[in-house]
Amino acid sequence: MSWLTLGSLALPFTMNRNALVLRTEMARLNHELVSGQAKDPQRRLNGDLGPLSAVESRLARIEAFDQANRLATSAADIAQSALTRAGDIASDIGNRMLAVSTDGIAPATLRAGATAARSALGDLSSTLAQRVAGRAVFSGTASDTAPLPEGEAVLAAILPSVAGLTEAEDIVAAVTSAFMDPGGLFETALYQGGPAAGGPAIDTAANAPALPTAADPALRRLLAGLVISALAGEGALGLADVHRQALARAGAEALIGAAPAIAEAQASLGETQARLDATLTRLGGERDALTLARQTLIGVDPYQAASELEVVQTRLETLYALTARTQRLSLTEYL
Repeated sequence: MSWLTLGSLALPFTMNRNALVLRTEMARLNHELVSGQAKDPQRRLNGDLGPLSAVESRLARIEAFDQANRLATSAADIAQSALTRAGDIASDIGNRMLAVSTDGIAPATLRAGATAARSALGDLSSTLAQRVAGRAVFSGTASDTAPLPEGEAVLAAILPSVAGLTEAEDIVAAVTSAFMDPGGLFETALYQGGPAAGGPAIDTAANAPALPTAADPALRRLLAGLVISALAGEGALGLADVHRQALARAGAEALIGAAPAIAEAQASLGETQARLDATLTRLGGERDALTLARQTLIGVDPYQAASELEVVQTRLETLYALTARTQRLSLTEYL
């Protein structure tokens, strides 16, 4: 009598074990076929995980640098757009104030030009208050607050400094001193930001250049020119028309004179943008190379995995059929 008829449980246990091995192998091959990578890298690399760890670590750092670089690029793009707008304001209002400062211009026309300068001051303040990811671009280290108050608030802060002055030259000197002198009204009362903030890390031992702030001399000269131009139409000063024309002319000169400095700031910021773009491109190339290296280390040939999966599936089906035959799993035998 064979041992199968003696009630031995060895064969069912053996078949169960083989079925478990085959199901485990099928699960592994399914995972590898879908992911394209070995499910057990340690087994694939014979326990030498050093190269894979180095690749994975650098890829993770590249991902972090990539995010910081893209954020810095967005901030630089917005800053460049704001400087472009500032340059347009300097050109447009400067030319307009120059036109209304000539002799024979009606006072109403001059006041209209001053009103345009007043509006442009508010426009510039709003432009410099733009944010990226909740951080004010032109506020430096104090990125939680707008760099400047609204245009009307700027004028209100300047008016006490020029109250009682009747000569255009004195008003121009007072406004210029308020905006340009160290420790002047601009630094103590108007500018609400902080020093220029260092850029984020965009690669190993490399940081993005700092962006300009609203306290940049070019923007301060522009602000001073807009305030001088706006004061040309300020009724509270009680100036004679000739002094208002002189203020309009001085404002135009200040605005037109600020344009080259703003263009220089744009050029400097353009270099920053070019550096960020180059770094982003280089990191992308390195990421692609490392991804290929990781695939070489733990990658799986999908065609081979599919073939092995089919073989394992066939073996598992054969095992199930054999199990059914040896255990007499049929309705006829049961009856």
